Amino acid sequence: MATGWRPWPPLILFYGLIVILIEVCWALKEVRITVPPVARSGDTVTLSCEYDLEEVALYSIKWYRGDEEFYRYIPKESPPFRAFPVNHVNVDLSKSGPTEVTLRGVRRELTGDYKCEVSADAPLFHTDIKTAYMIVAELPNDNPILRTEPTSKVEIGQKVKAECYSPGSDPPANISWYINDDRILTSDLNIRLWPLQIESDPAIGLKSSKSKLEIEAIRSFFMSGFMRIRCEASIFSLWQRHVDVTIKEDNQLQLAPIMGPSQSHTDQVIEIIRNDARLNRIFVCNIIVNTLCVILFLR
Repeated sequence: MATGWRPWPPLILFYGLIVILIEVCWALKEVRITVPPVARSGDTVTLSCEYDLEEVALYSIKWYRGDEEFYRYIPKESPPFRAFPVNHVNVDLSKSGPTEVTLRGVRRELTGDYKCEVSADAPLFHTDIKTAYMIVAELPNDNPILRTEPTSKVEIGQKVKAECYSPGSDPPANISWYINDDRILTSDLNIRLWPLQIESDPAIGLKSSKSKLEIEAIRSFFMSGFMRIRCEASIFSLWQRHVDVTIKEDNQLQLAPIMGPSQSHTDQVIEIIRNDARLNRIFVCNIIVNTLCVILFLR
């Protein structure tokens, strides 16, 4: 005897509907993780994890650096919080709780992914994980260095070579160039910009930056006879330093003499005295001649 299709009993359908309603109405929703995108080595940072359980109790919050758990919060346990040993991770339990965890003295080795795992309580134990990336930067211990050749003045048409160096850091510093506050982005007819060079020091794990620029001195680069070259080194918004060099336009003209050698001041004075003496003799002679004429006339 062939068996036909049998509908499910109403009770089973009812329970199935209840389960679906629970899944839809009381599911874990809107898990949001907030991690500083970049932090300074040595700083204290706070990671936060917001969630909406929708009438369901929280079962646990777990934090991971990569795949290693370093903090857990379970409300039903006593105490509810617990930190786990992970290299370079220093949890401040006094400032950590169900929605955030605070890390003291972060180091550049802690750059990487951070995960927040939220689990709802019975009956469903829904779990959701969100991930965010944080960079911990080791900043340079000194300002950038700028060298130019020539160093102080240049003639129009001459080339100026500039080199900027930023000391070791992690990540390496970015270098930008400016001429009179105008940023140089690419090479052009009068400017040649070399790609940024990164040099690594495996002993300390830091990277230095070097950039080169060549400028052909043209009149428009000089403001009131001076051209200012600026090198600016930066690492995200954490660190920014710049150094300037001012180059003077060398426009001194060498004029050849066109009237022969000129007399010295002493020669000019002697010549004036001689001329005066000559005039005095002429004047005396005129007086003598006039006197003799008057005597002859009276006789």
